[in-house]
Amino acid sequence: MKKFRSVLLALLLIGVFCLPAFASELRLAQVADISSLDPHRVSDIYSANVIRQVYSNLVQVNENMEIVPDLAESWENPDDLTWIFHLRKGVKFHNGEPFTAADVKFSMERIKDPKTASPGATHLKEVQSIEVLDDNTLKLVTKRPYAPMLMSLTRYETSILNEKAVTEAGADYGSKAAVGTGPFKFVSWSRGDKVTLEKFDGYFRGPASIDTVIYRGIPEDATRLVELESGGIDLIPGNFPYQEFANIKQNDKYLTYMTPAMSTLYMGLNTEVKPFGDKKVRQAMNYAIDKQAIVDAIYFGFGAPSKGPLSPVIWGADPSRQPAYPYDPEKAKALLKEAGYADGFDMTIYSDNRTERRSAAELIQAFLSEVGVRAKIEIMEWSALLSTSAKGIDGAFMLGWTGTGDADGGLTPLYHSFNIGASNRFRYKNPELDAMLEKGTATLDQEARKKVYAEAQELIVQECPLVFMISQELLAASTKNVKGFLLYPNMISPLYAVTLTK
Repeated sequence: MKKFRSVLLALLLIGVFCLPAFASELRLAQVADISSLDPHRVSDIYSANVIRQVYSNLVQVNENMEIVPDLAESWENPDDLTWIFHLRKGVKFHNGEPFTAADVKFSMERIKDPKTASPGATHLKEVQSIEVLDDNTLKLVTKRPYAPMLMSLTRYETSILNEKAVTEAGADYGSKAAVGTGPFKFVSWSRGDKVTLEKFDGYFRGPASIDTVIYRGIPEDATRLVELESGGIDLIPGNFPYQEFANIKQNDKYLTYMTPAMSTLYMGLNTEVKPFGDKKVRQAMNYAIDKQAIVDAIYFGFGAPSKGPLSPVIWGADPSRQPAYPYDPEKAKALLKEAGYADGFDMTIYSDNRTERRSAAELIQAFLSEVGVRAKIEIMEWSALLSTSAKGIDGAFMLGWTGTGDADGGLTPLYHSFNIGASNRFRYKNPELDAMLEKGTATLDQEARKKVYAEAQELIVQECPLVFMISQELLAASTKNVKGFLLYPNMISPLYAVTLTK
């Protein structure tokens, strides 16, 4: 009997010691599904959030939007045109391939290749040559001095890929394969449902604490909130329902996060479509809409009417600006009459189905009707809205823009004619503005740059290829077992330092 008990005890002890450690799974809900995990082919924030966990860049930003090393440990400028990057040694891709300067060259050339049609091409358009000096040293030479180079290289669109992985996956890269050097590996993407990642034990900073990360696309605000409250998800990393934030902030079961956003909400106008080619019509639409009413009714005060094309938290935003186009329906009517549209016109506003943008479109529709503009609203799936508006949509469209932490990243992708067909969805072309934006990037003196961008902002406000809407506050919430999450102003928060408690 004693022998039996001893054997039983031994077996029980073996069972205890062989039990797997607590496997941590972080579940997040975004407003929409991703469009791809190929960083060089996307321009949406939902894909960007997942990409941020899978890939690395030469440099990155921290929560204060300061530039910090990533794959590049250090860099130097022998002259105004040359950048030398010294890369980390011993870094591995998720497929086991070693990371070298050749991967950076491949990635940058892929971004610049017109066949890729990369939205990120704008960030590298000034790069004239890319040279591998050795496995751990890369040399970039620009066509002219390029002040925002480092900030441009923090963008998710300039993530570093592995050539072998891209070649092997072919057309499936970004949907069935995604290989980076980041803290989490791509496992699977079930379209319309979820993306699954798992920690990469070979990450150069050491393994993450979280074993598995699951991103779900949940468009409905109420459903995301119910999932958080019921334990179906752990974190809503942004786009938390504005109307519910005050309530959940008072509930000690949850942690809440808030920070000024780098992003701005706007209603874009395709300037190649009548009547939006007429500046007076565009100005009239700006005067016709009460932006403060939208802030109050839809964003519950978590925001402010836009002062121009840049969020106030972006470097280079002109602090002296007043809100662009105060509400003045009579002035809107007068401008429409001058443009030959005294009786108004018919138009379509395209939006995805998220609550705030759909509701904003409905309020805009009501305001426009007061000045004789008859707008109908058409709801589109997120990725369809992005692709259609990039090609040139037949009306107006509800979107937002984050950019980098620099005025160039907030202005050049949207307004420079180089980006028509990609991120310049207004299809707006103005040689004077192009010249200003190019001068801003080539000016190395920071105070002089600010003056150039102040002029550019004023010109964009006057030309208004969009309806300036609001600068937002970012809101997020999680269960209390989520520790170490930081809400970044660019809406792209890394999860490497996040932990979960039981």
